Formats: sequence, C-alpha cells, structure tokens
Amino acid sequence: MLLGDHLESLLASGDGSDVTFSVSSETFRAHRAVLAARSPVFKAQLFGPMKDAKTPCIKLHEIKPATFQILLRFMYTDALPGDEELKGASTVELFQNLLAAADMYHLVRLKLMFAQKLWENYRQRPLRQY
Repeated sequence: MLLGDHLESLLASGDGSDVTFSVSSETFRAHRAVLAARSPVFKAQLFGPMKDAKTPCIKLHEIKPATFQILLRFMYTDALPGDEELKGASTVELFQNLLAAADMYHLVRLKLMFAQKLWENYRQRPLRQY
C-alpha cells in the first residue's frame, strides 16, 4: 500500500482523530497534524493563537458537506475523486465550490487542479447556435 492509501484508511476509520468539523448537519473527524501539514490556514487555525486551536469541534458555515469531504480526502491522499464518484453532482458547481475551498485553505495544488478541470469542462461544451 502507498502512503496515501494508509492515510485514506486513517481518515475513513477516524482512529486517533483529534478534531471534528460540523458542516451543515454532517460531522467529519480528522487529524490536526495532517491538516496543518497540508494547509497554512488549518495550521494557524488549529495550532495558532486562534480560538479553534483548543476547540474539539469546529463549525464551518461557508462550505458544503460534499465539498468538505472531497477537500479532506485530497488533503490526506493528494488525489482527486474519480469520475464515477462525481456522477450525479453538478460538476461545474462542484468544481467551482472546490476551487473556492482550495483558495480559502491555501491548497495551491488543488486550486490549480480544479481550475484545469473547469477549463476542460468549458472547452468540451458545444458552441451555441445564434
């Protein structure tokens, strides 16, 4: 198994998690050290003098649960979800939400990846007839 596979298993099991995020009506368990290693925003939020550094459950209002789930998975695995996992979702809206979340948490690689996906999606659209 690769490191990303091990970390994905850790995320899925929640073993050793030390922070919980409440997003709408869903909760996500995570590991402060993993998030801090991947995002300077999470590092400041979880280990800095901010109030959230001591809070076991952090409520997020500016992100959708599906977006946060993909964001967390990326932070643990450095991989995007496969096309089969994105079926049924409004792809453009999801990509826009992920691009905004990547920007908010300063995940430069994820931001570039979803900007590319949005560009590819735009280029694949048929031209409208006027």
